[in-house]
Amino acid sequence: MNPTAAFACRNGVAALLLALSVSASWGQPAHLSLRSSPLLEETVSERQQSEGAVFVKGAQITARPDMDLVVEGQASIRRPGLALRADRLDYDQTQDVVDATGQVRVSTPTSVFSGPRLKLKVDSFQGTFEKPDFELYGSGGYGQAAEVEFVDNKRTIVRQANYTTCRRTPGPEWLPEWLLKATQLTIDEEESSIEANGVQMRFQDVPIFAAPSISLPLTNERKSGLLPPLFSIDTVNGVEVAQPYYFDIAPNRDATVTTHVMSQRGVAADTEFRYLERDYSGLLRLNLMPSDKLRSQTRWGLSSQHNGGIDTGLDSVGRINLGLTLNRVSDNNYWRDFPRSGLVLTQRALPSTGVLSWGRGDFSMSAQVQRWQNLQEAAPPYDRAPQITMRYGQWNAEGLDWSVVGDTTRFEADYSRVASLANTTPLNGERSFVHAQVSRPWIRPWGFVTPKLQLHATRYQMDRPLSNGESAVNRVLPTFSLDSGLVFERETRWFGRDVLQTLEPRAFYARTPYKNQDMLPLYDSGATDFNLSTIYSENTYVGQDRLVDNDALTLGVNSRFFDAANGAEMLRVGVAQRIRFSDQQVVLPGQVASSAGLSDILFGAGIRWDDRWSFDATIQANNQTHDISRTTLQGRYNHSPYRVINVAYRANNQVTPNSEFVDVGWQWPLSDLIGQTDRQAETAWSRTPGQGLGPDRWYTVGRLNYSLKERSLVDTLVGLEYDAGCWLGRVAFQRLQTNTSSVSDTSATSRILFQLEFIGFARVGISPLKSLSDNIPRYQYLRDSTVQPSRFQHYE
Repeated sequence: MNPTAAFACRNGVAALLLALSVSASWGQPAHLSLRSSPLLEETVSERQQSEGAVFVKGAQITARPDMDLVVEGQASIRRPGLALRADRLDYDQTQDVVDATGQVRVSTPTSVFSGPRLKLKVDSFQGTFEKPDFELYGSGGYGQAAEVEFVDNKRTIVRQANYTTCRRTPGPEWLPEWLLKATQLTIDEEESSIEANGVQMRFQDVPIFAAPSISLPLTNERKSGLLPPLFSIDTVNGVEVAQPYYFDIAPNRDATVTTHVMSQRGVAADTEFRYLERDYSGLLRLNLMPSDKLRSQTRWGLSSQHNGGIDTGLDSVGRINLGLTLNRVSDNNYWRDFPRSGLVLTQRALPSTGVLSWGRGDFSMSAQVQRWQNLQEAAPPYDRAPQITMRYGQWNAEGLDWSVVGDTTRFEADYSRVASLANTTPLNGERSFVHAQVSRPWIRPWGFVTPKLQLHATRYQMDRPLSNGESAVNRVLPTFSLDSGLVFERETRWFGRDVLQTLEPRAFYARTPYKNQDMLPLYDSGATDFNLSTIYSENTYVGQDRLVDNDALTLGVNSRFFDAANGAEMLRVGVAQRIRFSDQQVVLPGQVASSAGLSDILFGAGIRWDDRWSFDATIQANNQTHDISRTTLQGRYNHSPYRVINVAYRANNQVTPNSEFVDVGWQWPLSDLIGQTDRQAETAWSRTPGQGLGPDRWYTVGRLNYSLKERSLVDTLVGLEYDAGCWLGRVAFQRLQTNTSSVSDTSATSRILFQLEFIGFARVGISPLKSLSDNIPRYQYLRDSTVQPSRFQHYE
């Protein structure tokens, strides 16, 4: 027989295939059409496996049709979902059994095994493999075993196994930096799990963990079981050990219960329950400490969110949306003693809200009830019990933009729990308002003009008389504004780059007559931030309780520079100032009114010269004294992946006491700083996003917030990360400062976060990753969540 031959079998019928050399020229088709092919699907179906052809190839083939087949010399058998290679293959077609010897290699879409001898029943994928090496694509791990038993194409038993994700390096003395030993591994691809018995975990050849049995996820899919324990040290809890347990209740429901043991405080339990249905979803968190040594009492915190809808079954009504939020804690010191219990539960006033909303076309309406739990020695926000809002509007209706908003709200507050306000009665009552507006924009390539007319009609009905003796007050105020701007463009060239520059002057006039509003309560109004955006607005307050008297003109000009090649904005500069034609009379309590004349002048700039450098600046200068009232300077240098430095300077002379801070955040490889950068190896490694810059590298990370006035660090986060290739080490020190009752009365908590992450296996310790990503803009994980590899990445 020809020394190069191929053999194909389909449904038990064998046919001999000879290697052919064919050359042909093909004409170009008039039209090409793409279509899907089952051969390119990510998963191989059972039908493809059972009905697909079996191809046999080797240097020498001896066959007895429908009986047996012997393939020698680079022998291989292939079928959908399976590739088998060896020096010699003996295939008994009557039993569908392959006996493979010499450099045997079995490849499936999820794993590969190689060793000296294999006996396998092909169709059912049952058999044994002697002393194989193996690799699991889903976890990226590999190892050796005394024997592998294939139960079927979804289940495999590995006996006397060594498992790691560390790649072998040259040398006879090599040992993996971490190694999992097990008397037996049961790999279940259908359940995406590995059951390990007789387990010993070794790190740097030192045993660090042992267990009679553990269950591990094979992929990123969820699975019930114990998660790695967590360890941390801080000044409030002391030494803390936490053990989470994960419940995979259903594909759309899960829960995590974490038990905490704290040396200085006692035992606590945290529970998180999540659910996701077709029409609704939600999250429930409960933190419980039965006996807290710190306060000698039971502590608890509850937080939940639910979002969904109600199908009315009426075509004319449709769906009503529902949102529920609940936040409650056991005592007023909870936010101080549990600074990491959740973003909401660390606030001084906790909202609980229920909202119903509905919309159809241009009309929408909502109804909500909102209650607050006050944790501070200050006036709590007013409850909304309830608030009903309706909106209707149209845009570009015969050239007009118009809308009408109607709202009625019942406001209630209770000051009895605030010692300093125990003798003060809040102004509980009802407020109803209608806000109508109409505008006519004229927009052209050279600029725009937009006149707008607004009408605010408000009525207050109070439970007790106001300062003027009346219980009901009406307020009707019109507002007229005119916004206009021009756009000039020119082409130029900077440093060898074609640039398009714009010059955009803008004028904004607003007029609202004065009406005394001092006696009205303050339910939801506050001052807006004075910046280059709000300076072009009709009202300097948010909410409906104060409408500023206005007779002011804002003048400003912006200039932007765009890269003509790609349209990216390279540079932006702007300046704006408001001119008041009369003194401001409507103010908030404690606020200084603006006088007629020129306001503070605002300067702004932003630079994006390329993908690496960025800079933003905002400066507010006092028109009378020419002093700088407020300054914000921010810069970022993002040289390449995992190399970023953020610097910010913020000063505010408008508050008492004045504040001045410098903020620095960074992520940078230490190898750059000590001159050990291997750029060639780094480039090859970092072609895959989220995989770091290569093994054996240290990274320094951190954020420092320094008060120049107090000459001290306010918030501190500094740490180191080490990437060993198959494991990561992280350690970080964090110090958080919080105000208790006043600016001068502050407290600080410190903690040490450390973690070992065994790639593809487990994490041990308290992860600083969330703290790093929250505090360092553009911080990158050294290992992002891995995407399951395609079967074509390991196609054989």
